[in-house]
Amino acid sequence: MRTRSWSKRTNAPSSNPNLDEQKGLVVPELQEVVELEDSSFTSSIYHNLASDSAIDSFLKKSRFYSLGERRWKLPRDYRKLFDSNSYAPFFNIVSSIVKHFWADATAQGLRRVVDTHSTDFRHSKDDPVSHNSRPSLVIQAEGPSFQLPSTSSSEKQAKVGFANVAGCIEIQVEGDELPVDEQLTRVAIYARQLFIHQPNRRFVRVLFLTGHLLRLFHFDRSGAQYTPLLDIHRDPHTFVRLVLGLSSPNEADIGLDTSIWWGIENGRKVVGTLTSRGTGDVEIVYPLLDVKPFFSRSNIRGRCTICWRVSDPISGEELLVKDSWKSDDRTSEHVYLQTALGIPGVVQMVSYEPNRGQTKDLRCFGTQIPACFQDRVDTRVIMKCYGSPISKFSSARQLLCSLRDAIEGHKHLLKNGVLHRDVSIQNILRGSLSAEPGDRGILIDLDMAIRYGVDSSNPTNWQIGTCLYQSVMVLSSHDMPEPLVHDHLDDLESFLYVLAYVIHVYDSQGVFHSIPNTLQLWNKCGDDHGILATLKESFLAQQSIPMDISSRWPDPCLRVFHGFRSFIQSCVQAKIAVIHRKPVDGQDVFKSLRLCAEDHYDHVLRLFDEGIVALEKAEQAGGAGFATPPPPPPGSTSALHSTVQRSPLKRSSDDYPDAQPAAKRSNPPRIIRNPRSPRSPTPRATPRSA
Repeated sequence: MRTRSWSKRTNAPSSNPNLDEQKGLVVPELQEVVELEDSSFTSSIYHNLASDSAIDSFLKKSRFYSLGERRWKLPRDYRKLFDSNSYAPFFNIVSSIVKHFWADATAQGLRRVVDTHSTDFRHSKDDPVSHNSRPSLVIQAEGPSFQLPSTSSSEKQAKVGFANVAGCIEIQVEGDELPVDEQLTRVAIYARQLFIHQPNRRFVRVLFLTGHLLRLFHFDRSGAQYTPLLDIHRDPHTFVRLVLGLSSPNEADIGLDTSIWWGIENGRKVVGTLTSRGTGDVEIVYPLLDVKPFFSRSNIRGRCTICWRVSDPISGEELLVKDSWKSDDRTSEHVYLQTALGIPGVVQMVSYEPNRGQTKDLRCFGTQIPACFQDRVDTRVIMKCYGSPISKFSSARQLLCSLRDAIEGHKHLLKNGVLHRDVSIQNILRGSLSAEPGDRGILIDLDMAIRYGVDSSNPTNWQIGTCLYQSVMVLSSHDMPEPLVHDHLDDLESFLYVLAYVIHVYDSQGVFHSIPNTLQLWNKCGDDHGILATLKESFLAQQSIPMDISSRWPDPCLRVFHGFRSFIQSCVQAKIAVIHRKPVDGQDVFKSLRLCAEDHYDHVLRLFDEGIVALEKAEQAGGAGFATPPPPPPGSTSALHSTVQRSPLKRSSDDYPDAQPAAKRSNPPRIIRNPRSPRSPTPRATPRSA
């Protein structure tokens, strides 16, 4: 294995705008790509599928291979392919391999080679723009993990698409040869769609044929790697095995997680099960409550979290299964969830599988792991289910109760030595309808949590969290040579921004109004962390909110918000004062703030408790606690509500970078990670007295 910089390559637009848009989706994901120096990877995989003697027997019988000339029956002059169907010779060869070795599967229609070079494969409807692509050849598949492509009721049912393809083969004749980076980008488009349409995909392998030369591209949650060119005439055994690997009737061979199974009727998934190992390594089969994931991401590379709704096979209780690929240098979420067991206001774990596989093993690295490679571990956690997101509230009191209990859960989690670090509106759920005080709001997603104590040294990191909810200090860490320790105050500040978002966007009955300019500006400045930190400082210093917003909320709720904001503002200014004055005892000042954590939580919780009591009294008195009558809700909210669900203010990916995140531009993927040069310290904060 070796590394190579691709910095000299150009990224000029092609003559195909559709392709350029698709590149914009996949190129930022790839970043570092492993280039294999030799053929050890291709020659080592799939030996269990066919022995040398079995392949020799096939070659002797095949009418598409010349044993005397030791070559496949492809034109010697590839220019002839331009005058005919250039895909037919390759189709015949690949099809003959599949039919010979997988005779039963092909006879039953489970595997079939299809020429799709002129067939549009529709991309995921969740993509920002509508796309299609055309792989040259595909292995059409039937089985537990495959179903017919989705079509609207007015459309004719497509017979083949990314939902029922085991593998793709891209073909380019020699006269039309593409450079390797263009090959990579093209097949990455197919790989991404296979990951999306087949949610139990663990890896994707694509063959790229240029005449008689073959290259294997491998994609998994660590990114991509590719092999040197292989001459299929000189090494027919490896070529045959690669085709068999892409078309194997064994779904694990082609990269699918067989712990998830679907029952198929009329070509569609109708029921399913998920098998996991519980306490004592006992295998448990959970019925799926929905054949589609409850939550999924469209990334190739990263944590790529997928969540499934299942029911307990004994009690019938609804549970949530979370599959994700954590970076191998991060502590698994289940470790923190174990710490959270029994803590009200924090998600409760039922069981876990800490290591279901690693990407380094999918690539057959052995002990020779390249320095640029980030290994990822497949983990599974099964958790209790709760209510809807905190934004789905129906009264101001319900909102305050939910947020209050999540904050108290955060407090007790901290007392047990765990700091969450990723508080956002997505990571706070309402409790169940029958929830007791303490469980009316639930803090979820401990993927980014860390062990924490008053002497902790874990610095704030602008790469962790959602910029809309990140604290001033976390945002400022982007430009600080020595960022401050991420402490409980940073997370409490994030809770404030959750409350601020809800108050500014909804009314007290949970009706969506609009995203005000303040929050839109925060989003626009999301890539400039220093400016966003300054904007949030200004927001914290404000003493009021616009009348059109405040009039939608009862006074007790506004008092909670203003008191919370005032408290956070004083804490932020205390930190800023130390940063700018640089006193000798600066670290002692920061530590003293951490030592006061319990007092800080108690102060914030008291604000919420007072607000909740005031709202209860107002309700008992027959009012809602408004100083002035609120304006009537907008005439139509359904369209607006659907808009906010797609708002760019929400995190577009759950895949927090383990190192430098991809810039938002379509630069070509890099072959090696280049550490980012530290920026010059340019404090954005305006110094004020503490």
